[in-house]
Amino acid sequence: MVITKIQAKTDLSIITRLAAYIRVSSDSEDQRHSFSAQYRYYSRIAENSANTMLTEIYADEGITGTCTDKRDEFNRMMSDARKHKFDRIIVKSVTRFARNTKDCLEAVRELKQLGISVYFEENNIDTDKTDGEMLVTIFGMAAQNESLSISKNVRWGIRRRMENGTYVCNLTAYGYIYKDRKYIVNPSEGEIVRKIFDLYLSGYGKLTISQMLTEKTGDKWNAGKIRYILKNEKYIGDSLFQKTYTTEMLPFKGKRNNGELPKYYVEGTHEPIIDKETFHAVQELMTSREGNKWQRQTHIFTKMIVCGNCGHTFKRKIVNGRTYWTCANHNTNSDNCPIKAIPESDIKDVYIRLFNKLKCNAEIILAPAIRQLEDLIMKKQAGNRQLLTIRSDLIAARDRINQVTRLYESGILSAELYNGQKKEAETQINRLRKMMTAVVDTDELAERADRLSDLMDTVTDGEIMYSFEESTFEMTVEKITAMSDTELKFRLIGGIEFTERL
Repeated sequence: MVITKIQAKTDLSIITRLAAYIRVSSDSEDQRHSFSAQYRYYSRIAENSANTMLTEIYADEGITGTCTDKRDEFNRMMSDARKHKFDRIIVKSVTRFARNTKDCLEAVRELKQLGISVYFEENNIDTDKTDGEMLVTIFGMAAQNESLSISKNVRWGIRRRMENGTYVCNLTAYGYIYKDRKYIVNPSEGEIVRKIFDLYLSGYGKLTISQMLTEKTGDKWNAGKIRYILKNEKYIGDSLFQKTYTTEMLPFKGKRNNGELPKYYVEGTHEPIIDKETFHAVQELMTSREGNKWQRQTHIFTKMIVCGNCGHTFKRKIVNGRTYWTCANHNTNSDNCPIKAIPESDIKDVYIRLFNKLKCNAEIILAPAIRQLEDLIMKKQAGNRQLLTIRSDLIAARDRINQVTRLYESGILSAELYNGQKKEAETQINRLRKMMTAVVDTDELAERADRLSDLMDTVTDGEIMYSFEESTFEMTVEKITAMSDTELKFRLIGGIEFTERL
């Protein structure tokens, strides 16, 4: 008996839609070069195959692989996979895909359920094959262990430097410049820091100080920033290390150190701005003031209503047994803001009226808005071809920076020409990134469409509202703006706005 195997015919008319994912995990020069090289490689890979079409390149630059939450392009790739925009993903290695075994396996399994395979080049793993997932698990665990080991060694080194006082944090506090691994006082900002301490000891509150500085400097200040400065030991020349820490297991998370690990207080690490007597006097005064605060009960309208005239939040106020909501600025001084207090019952009544209007007219008001968003999403997604051109231009701009940097370091290019050409390339990169965001940013529109659909479901499924329902209000309203004391603008979920008169 003679048996001859006849190979199946390959249908060259079937085109495999290929997507590539690349990632580098730091912003160093050599990593940027690796990023550019990977990008060019995957841009050309489909040119050598008659039945492969490169549909998209997803590229995370300067992002860690230990947690997918922080990888915008990875998450966009998974979102596009759910929309069946490609059939196969190619990636350099498992470590580029994820250093967290759990995230890696979850992504691979979801993609497999969607009918999408992943090919890891360096590891020669294809999830389309029967042993693909097992090999991904093995290499994923190795990558995770490597990441844990590196992180552990880095933490050990940092803590040893904290213990012997040689650690230098490169996060610069306001009032200082970080240069040559040293904190140097910024004269203009240092003067503002001294002013903040003087004003607080003179009886001014944190909110008042922030308003004074906003008016004087033109920068946006708030009470939280003032409190941070007043509590920061950096301004007396000392450093408290390990106020926060990173968890030892993946996914790594930063947490405030509430006694879980030791802290290290090192005196005289840099030049002070404030003397210790002033600093300690401020701490005593702040403890005294903040100790007198009482716990407030949260109301459904708390931080929900803002003034359309001055931008301040409305606060609850009870007068002669009746509850009002008033602009905090107007409440302090009626000359500051003309919008008067609004009875709480009127706010509830006007919401009931708006809800019932929407319920009776949902097909006329909400349905067309949802359809317009969906049409806009379709038009934006049609711009993906333009995205490849933008990405190629980005690579060229980055290469130009690398080239002029090498020429400058070799002494061929003067500092003036180097700075000019580098600035020009950086400007082009910023412009291209904005263009890229405009082309691919459909997720926000999709979320708005989903939220509007949720709103439509809520108003159409419910009954006519006769009395105020807190749960329905929470599900439908994002913000209320008091345009006057007789007119309210409701911003509902999905970003749609309606103005109602009281």
